This record gives sequence, structure tokens and C-alpha cells, in this order.
Amino acid sequence: MIARPGETLYERGCMRNFFSIIVIFAILLVGGGWVYTKQQREKNRLEVVDQLAEARKNFANKARSSANEVESSDYLRAIRAALTQYEEELAGRVYKKSKELRNPDAYKERVDAQFKEGKLDEAQRKSMLEGYELVNAAYETLKSKSWNPVLTAKGGADTRLDIYHLSKGVTPEGGPVLIGKFFFWGIEDSTDVRWGQLSIRLWHTEKEMVKEKGRQVEKDVEKVLGKQEGEAQPHIIVQRPANYIDEFPSFVSIGEVWFPVPPHQAEHMDLTFEYRTKTYGGGEVESSLKWEKLAIPSDWKLGKDQVWDADEIEATPEELAGRDGQDADGGVEGQETAQ
Repeated sequence: MIARPGETLYERGCMRNFFSIIVIFAILLVGGGWVYTKQQREKNRLEVVDQLAEARKNFANKARSSANEVESSDYLRAIRAALTQYEEELAGRVYKKSKELRNPDAYKERVDAQFKEGKLDEAQRKSMLEGYELVNAAYETLKSKSWNPVLTAKGGADTRLDIYHLSKGVTPEGGPVLIGKFFFWGIEDSTDVRWGQLSIRLWHTEKEMVKEKGRQVEKDVEKVLGKQEGEAQPHIIVQRPANYIDEFPSFVSIGEVWFPVPPHQAEHMDLTFEYRTKTYGGGEVESSLKWEKLAIPSDWKLGKDQVWDADEIEATPEELAGRDGQDADGGVEGQETAQ
């Protein structure tokens, strides 16, 4: 510091202290503002966490009621209304003051950052991002509220299976497979699921001479073409999608279930999907979902020249004749009706 003419050492020291106080005050002011901003950001984050948990709980109550609707149209109307209310609550309350905290890509960004830091190898990164992409696609479908179930049925214990997309694909071994993307309402991260059996019965029509009004006439007769059985366990199931996207709705799992591709000559099928569920503190509940005489679209089937090489189970003589098993009195057991 340059001394002014006539300035004493005491005055010079006081001036030096004054400038030091200004510098210290400025540092404290900037530092204090940074601390306050950080504390406020953390407070906002905790508020979002609490409000998001409440919004998810509110949605779960509505989704539970929706999943228990018997009619498909009632289920769709109720679940779409619940999803609309959920999104409105997210935008209007949960993230209203902290829009920047809503980031559906946060998981993907964390994975990419960990990969760049060498904490993940390429195989781990690929697997984690595949899970994220599956969940993100399902979330976009839910938010669109425009899907129509290919197959949907109510199970026990507030569960419902909704297969919203079904198309032919290829297994890792190169074989054909029907891939069904699903929403499984009531199957959450805490739900213990025991998968049962998947059973398929295929029908086709044959020309056959039958007796009618005392004379033989040629008619179309529906007969069982074959049966297939396997495990109902999905090929992929994500029981807690919120691990990938914080805002993913509660009370639902997502994934893929694989079915064998029917032969070209199959026209209808009966499908049974079995599972058991148990929640904490509750008993085990059995569910058997059944769809009868489902028309098989051509794009679900094998081509004319493709060989149907799935494991087959012999149909009963009654089924091969176009009938179900009969009881001793001649009545029909388990009669099937077209959907």
C-alpha cells in the first residue's frame, strides 16, 4: 500500500485492516450464498421425494380399483383416467417449484458417466441400458394413454395382465417366437410370484361328412390341431420400473412374455396362463387367466412353408373330433365360447 503524504503508521494500519475486512466480508457473503443455495436445493429435493412418494401412493389406490374391473373397456377407461390424474399431480404439485429435478434420463446419464469413469465395462453398460430402454418405452406407452390390449384379464389379489403388443420376433438361437409386451398390475417389487403353467390349444377347420336331417352332408368341422405347454414365467419382468425412472407409476410391473408361433393352418387358440402371488403378511393367491377361441391373425402364424417344430401334446379323441370331454350323462364339460 502506498502511503499518502502526512499519513501516520497508525492510519496506514487502520486502512489495511479496513480493506481486509471488506475482502473477508465479500468471501463470507459469496460463501454464505453458496451454502444457502445448496441447502435450498437439498430441501427442494427432499420435498420432491416426499411428494412423489405420496403421488405414487395415490395412483396405486386408483390403479388397484382399475385393475379389478371385469370388463376390458371399464378397465381401460379407469386406468387412463388414473394416469391422467397422476401426470397432472406430478406437473402441478410434485415438480411445480423444481421442474429441473424431473429428469427421466437421469439413470441413463449415470450409467454413461460410470462407464466413462471405468466403473462399468461395456457388457454391464449394455445390459443396464437395455433395461432402461425397456422401461422408458413402457412409460411412453402409459403416458400416451392410447394403447389397446391385445389380451387382458383380471387375476386374483388385485392383479391384472395386460398384453398390449404382440408380434413375431426371433429368439437368440434364430427361431421364431411371439413376443408379448405387458403391463402386470398388482405385481410390485415386494410381490412374491410363483409362475405356473402356460397352456395352448390350437384349433382348425376341416371338411367332413356329417349326418344331418337323416342324410350325409359335407360341413366345416372345428377340430383340435394340437396342444402346447410350458412355463408361464415371463422372458423378462421388471418388478420395480421406478429403479430406472423415478416417476414411473406404482402398482405395475412391465416386461415381455414369449409364446410359441402357431402353425399356418391354425385358426383359433385357447390360452391359459397360471401364477400364484403372495404379498408381505398375506396368504398365497392362485390365478388362472383364460382366453378361449381367440382368432389368430395371419401375422402371428408361421408361413406356409415353415415347419411347426414345437413340442406337442396329443389331443384327446373327443377334441380331435371337434368336441370337448363329455361327462357320464352326455353333458359337455368346460364348454368354450368365442371371445
